[in-house]
Amino acid sequence: MSPSAQPEEPTPAVADAADPIAAVIAEQASLRRSLADSTGRLAGSLRERTAVAARLALILDSLPAALVVVDAAGRVLQLSAQAGRVTGLGPGDIWQTFLARLTPTAVADEYMLDRACLRVQQSRTPSGEMVYSLADVTHSIAERAGIERERQLVALGQFAAHLAHQLRTPLSAALLHAGVLARGSLDDGQRAQVEALLDRLQHMQAYISHAFDQLGDHGSSPAAPIALGPFLLGVRAAMAGLAARRQIELRLDLPPDGAQVSGWRVPLEGAVSNLVDNAIHFSPAGGVVSLQLEIDAQHARLRIVDQGPGVDRNLLPRIFEPFVSGREGGTGLGLSIVRGVIERHGGRVSVDSAPGRGAAFIVELPRSTVGGR
Repeated sequence: MSPSAQPEEPTPAVADAADPIAAVIAEQASLRRSLADSTGRLAGSLRERTAVAARLALILDSLPAALVVVDAAGRVLQLSAQAGRVTGLGPGDIWQTFLARLTPTAVADEYMLDRACLRVQQSRTPSGEMVYSLADVTHSIAERAGIERERQLVALGQFAAHLAHQLRTPLSAALLHAGVLARGSLDDGQRAQVEALLDRLQHMQAYISHAFDQLGDHGSSPAAPIALGPFLLGVRAAMAGLAARRQIELRLDLPPDGAQVSGWRVPLEGAVSNLVDNAIHFSPAGGVVSLQLEIDAQHARLRIVDQGPGVDRNLLPRIFEPFVSGREGGTGLGLSIVRGVIERHGGRVSVDSAPGRGAAFIVELPRSTVGGR
């Protein structure tokens, strides 16, 4: 070929081969653009879903009830922070492990978790997930119990007032006749017996006049300091006859340093005597009933311990309620009156008992620093 020769024109076959390559490149560019658009849309959707999830979590945490979402397999999908604190669970945990810790109560949908009371309600989503709502109703349960207790105390006060009226009439007649006997011709032995009878009748009259009245208010007389040592010695002396007849040893353990409380002596003596009477009644012949006084800087605690069969477990939570009794032929009023008297002295009464191991009734009263009597 000579240097002056012109380059040959590409053949038609080579020109046609370049067109598919360009088409593929163009298609790839279009796919990249579509992929970029899809990635952008997915990223935007993910950001939107993340924002929705964050808002949902914020809403869940702000609700008064704790919420838990559980899937069909029984695993926790999502829960509020409050629900996490209540249940101790997290996403992925087995929901049944929490349900196994709940103890049903007598009220539908209410369960005990340790010392808290929870209302547990559930609903199902269209996709089959379960949503549980957990509400702590411990405070409202306590308020409800308090209202019911006040209602019972009002009813008990009305009944006690009626009972006191019914008792005062025959008791006044008995006092009148005993007084006539005391003024008659009696030998020393008879006079001592009549005087003892008068003393107990007067004590009963004072108890009726004051202890029953304590159910409604603190009485018209002001509270006075009571030295617990002499007070408990008096209770033991008053109950010694009953203990001897039932062949029960009545022990009194007093601390070396005396304590005193502020209150009304007669109703308080009646309340403690009622507890001692119960302890003597339930203890077997030859047994021991102990009155143990313990004191600290703020309180005086009297434990009245018997060797009886103990309090039935089913009866134990309601033992201080009116008309609840574990004593055959009992009215169920004694312990409710005891509680009313003790609480109106600023104290509280409780019981520690197990079947077959006896019972210990604990009276706790605030100490007084004023001179005792």
